[in-house]
Amino acid sequence: MAAEIIQGLNSYFTFRLGTELFAVNIGNVTKILGLIEITKVPNSPRYFKGIINLFGDVLPVFDGRLKFGFSETVNTRNTCILVLVFEMNGQAVLSGIIVDSIEKVLIFEPEQINPELTAGNGYKSEYIHGIATLNDELVIFLNIDKIFSEDEISLKI
Repeated sequence: MAAEIIQGLNSYFTFRLGTELFAVNIGNVTKILGLIEITKVPNSPRYFKGIINLFGDVLPVFDGRLKFGFSETVNTRNTCILVLVFEMNGQAVLSGIIVDSIEKVLIFEPEQINPELTAGNGYKSEYIHGIATLNDELVIFLNIDKIFSEDEISLKI
């Protein structure tokens, strides 16, 4: 199960959306894909880009910029799809999120992540696990289990 894999890991995968630096536990990242053709799903929210075929599985893909309230921008050669695994209703679920660029894997000890600063930056507080500082820059740690709702994941069908 995804939760068993994630427990105890202090390594975080970092990426950018706009100028913001985000982090997810490395146990949540399964693949990094270049931008590929995404099949649109009619009547879906603007931030839901559609679905892709990932080795025979249907994978929903979301635009991270739009999901987090950034303006839509032109994709660059650094734009890619992070394939994430997370737990929903006790099941491991895969979803893709389009990010502006990949940064690196960093190690953060739990005491370096401040859960008290989760409501800042205009993001939904349930999306944020905490915030840390790295070289005078804020790193926003995402709570992957809360970002995608069951309704959003079922849009792929």
